[in-house]
Amino acid sequence: MWAVIVVSIGLLTGPQAIVVLQDGSYKSQESCQAAIDRNVPSKLEPEDRDAWQRGERKYVCVRVDQQGALPPK
Repeated sequence: MWAVIVVSIGLLTGPQAIVVLQDGSYKSQESCQAAIDRNVPSKLEPEDRDAWQRGERKYVCVRVDQQGALPPK
């Protein structure tokens, strides 16, 4: 399974990775990437969209261990 992860690095706070829980996980990397393409930047809040456009936030698909994973879409 695959999940969308938001990745950012702060100068003082260091790296941060947050799993996007609203959509759950995906059965394939292609369906995960399609969700990113469909939702970024259209559904982002203005502040998050600006950070994404400046390259300060990245949305990536990461393979998830089946144990304890979210239900797939």
